[in-house]
Amino acid sequence: MITIYIKPVEIIGACPANLSLEDEFRIQGMNLAPLGKVCFLAIGHLPPSVWQLQSESRFFAHVSCPGCTTQLENENRVIFLLGHADKWELCQMISEYRRLTRQLFEPEMARNFRLEAMQAQAENDFSQAALKMKAALDELKN
Repeated sequence: MITIYIKPVEIIGACPANLSLEDEFRIQGMNLAPLGKVCFLAIGHLPPSVWQLQSESRFFAHVSCPGCTTQLENENRVIFLLGHADKWELCQMISEYRRLTRQLFEPEMARNFRLEAMQAQAENDFSQAALKMKAALDELKN
């Protein structure tokens, strides 16, 4: 069974469970192994994505917990990254790239590297995909 790593990559507002960006856990089969804090409410929203990843129909996903308030002006929720353990570095780079492109303009060179990374993923060459995503991130940050 594929091991899935999960970690918060964005916290909007304040998490009532006190999750931080450093918390991480993994799922292997039906077993949950926390490496930090885990939120019971958030865990309930992960199974569909975990099953997709374990079936290998994808190798990463983002999932949001539902938030813990009825007052919309005080939104608080956590966005989680889920990914195959053997592709975890690539998953984190893709997640960071997506987060940054929501805030920054995507330069053409960065876009080209991202497209090359996607092509490498389609060809199951994940080491090459990681190299291209790293280059895309470097271009985006410069």
